[in-house]
Amino acid sequence: MMDLVTPLYSIPLVALFLVLSWRVIAERRGQRFAYGDNDSLKVQAKIRAQANWSEYVPITLLMMVMAELQGVSTALVHVTGVTLLVGRFLHGYGMSYVPKQFIYRQIGMLLTLIALVFGMGLNLIGLM
Repeated sequence: MMDLVTPLYSIPLVALFLVLSWRVIAERRGQRFAYGDNDSLKVQAKIRAQANWSEYVPITLLMMVMAELQGVSTALVHVTGVTLLVGRFLHGYGMSYVPKQFIYRQIGMLLTLIALVFGMGLNLIGLM
């Protein structure tokens, strides 16, 4: 049986998603409304942090696991995973905790995109 490293990254990434989800729920409960953003900038930022996670993480994890299944170097998959993990934590922090300091958000997004492109490259290598 092949030992995959992608689960090592999916576990903390899912934990992060749960935190981001809980922050949306808690903010809505605190403002006493059930859905949407109620025109609250705080809620909008938290919703976008959670949604941004769901837009980038699944496809990047898919790129990682497909690369692994093609026999690409485990070290390269680790590089992709670490880059994605750090990027998502920085982006989530920048969006949820320090909305006026965009450097964390920017670096986080850059690292996320690098991980996605790197994952795509690993799959190209695996096809050769």
